Amino acid sequence: MVSALLLAAPAGAQEEADLEASDPADGAELDSPPPRLTLTFSAPISDPSVAMTCDGDPYVEPDRGAPTLSADGRVVTVEFTTPMRAGRCNVSWRTLLPNGDDGPQGELSFFVRNSPTLGPDDTAPDGSVPTTGATTPVTAPAGADGSTDGVSTVRNAADVSDGATWLGRVLSTLGLAVLFGSFVLIVVAWPEGPEYILAVRFLRSVWILTFVGTVLFVVALSAAVNEESLGSGLSPSAWLDLLDAGWPGRAAIARLVLVVATGWVVLRPERVIDPTTQLPALAIPTLAVMTVGLARTGGDLAVLGVLAGFVHALAMAVWFGGVVLLARVVLAGPGEEDLVQAVQGFGRISGPAIALTVISGLVQLYRLDGADLFGEGHGRVLVLKTVFVAVMLFVGLTARQVAQQRLARAPDLTPPTADRLRRAFGTEAVIGLVVLGLSGWLMSFTPPKAPQEQQAGFAVVEPFVDATSGVNLEVSITPARVGANQLKVRVYEPQQDLAGLVVELIPPAGSGESIVSWPIPLAGAGVAISGPGDLPLPVAGVWTLRVSATTPQGAMAPTQQTFTVADAEGNVPTPQISPTPSQAPITSPTTTTTVAATATTAAG
Repeated sequence: MVSALLLAAPAGAQEEADLEASDPADGAELDSPPPRLTLTFSAPISDPSVAMTCDGDPYVEPDRGAPTLSADGRVVTVEFTTPMRAGRCNVSWRTLLPNGDDGPQGELSFFVRNSPTLGPDDTAPDGSVPTTGATTPVTAPAGADGSTDGVSTVRNAADVSDGATWLGRVLSTLGLAVLFGSFVLIVVAWPEGPEYILAVRFLRSVWILTFVGTVLFVVALSAAVNEESLGSGLSPSAWLDLLDAGWPGRAAIARLVLVVATGWVVLRPERVIDPTTQLPALAIPTLAVMTVGLARTGGDLAVLGVLAGFVHALAMAVWFGGVVLLARVVLAGPGEEDLVQAVQGFGRISGPAIALTVISGLVQLYRLDGADLFGEGHGRVLVLKTVFVAVMLFVGLTARQVAQQRLARAPDLTPPTADRLRRAFGTEAVIGLVVLGLSGWLMSFTPPKAPQEQQAGFAVVEPFVDATSGVNLEVSITPARVGANQLKVRVYEPQQDLAGLVVELIPPAGSGESIVSWPIPLAGAGVAISGPGDLPLPVAGVWTLRVSATTPQGAMAPTQQTFTVADAEGNVPTPQISPTPSQAPITSPTTTTTVAATATTAAG
């Protein structure tokens, strides 16, 4: 019976075909353009045709070709090799049945929030507006040789610290403090000092230590600010990058130059008491010690902080350097009246030096930490340093009291007195060395009251990863406020053969501002950092980051992310209500600002 009915059916009858599913689905809201459109039918169809408009304009791709039909005749696929514009996309489709009769037809729509191909005039169902803007090709700023290999800059030297940097900083500061304190004591109370061969050898040994420590400090710091290995900092050309690493970086270069110049004084220490050479002989080590005070230049009351840093460094050097000279040279054994005068003279100058060290230290504590001494690592290390300074002060006052009692009427320095005072001042010097080590450790912490751009460092945006091209990178921006900012791009993959890397910063919709386009001169894994303040962000609101690049595997898939720019006071603006389609369309930027800042790139 069934077979009879089938045989009786008309030969041209076809199974009914309806649309079962689509990708994107009808009414979908997408964060980025889809790579393809698929239509799945319940039965075979033939000769499909698809038309699409996005943001009111026809979407045409000359290289796209006709929609493809699966072998079973049920799935229609349209590949999108060029991303459609952001906005509302309307799709209409028509088909035939295998026998040539009209098949199913219909329409669907979906919404694309963001796209590298910009210019939407529509809003999402929730009222948000797609990213808008226009861009034109730009050229990276070229170097003197016409290349773009040097178009990004280094980190701020105040934001980096590692083991090698700490060791170099401590050795350099230790040596400078001893040299300066020794010169001051010689000028004030021990003019006979340069006549002692032990004193001359001591000063020259300390200078060698200072020079080695300063070179290590500069090498390690230049490698750190470029985020490279320590070996990369051995090249003197890399040291010049410190000139772009803020005042702490420039101070490191100045310190190296002044340490070398101090060798002229150490070679003949009598120059510090010779009236014809005394001024430059004292000025050189003085300026060298002052560079120590530029380690922290930001924060509240910055000018006061710089002055306090200078005073703190100089006073500390007079105190600590004088103690070391007494323990290692003056009190090395018994001697005549000049040794007694040296000890007594140090007692006179150490009191004011200690007072200035403590007062200037309290100023810096107030500026950088305030009352938050236990909530952050910087404050806790500072408390520990303060404890050791207090112990050093107690030991020092005890040593001076003993010296005053034993040397009040002594015509010379006896062996028992020299031995007892040497142990007392030696203990003070050892504690001072611990204090210097803690001071170096403090540089690895960010003070609670540090300025926002120093405290936050680079706020990392979610990584940009594209499996097709093999690109893996991240973009960071600081301080993400209206005004001057800094951009960092770190490429993890590919290791080489990367081309056309461009970062674009698209302003908030309706702002009327231009897109900021920045070509990144990296050809593979490495870091590129703009100069501090070279990235202009003129308005607050939600900005969009867009990244494009090419590898041998192909072009990076269109990808972008958003980030928020606060106003100049650090306040995040309240999002504005986007206009509805019945309102006037938002004006898109029509120009592109190409940032032409100089900088350096770090491979690896």
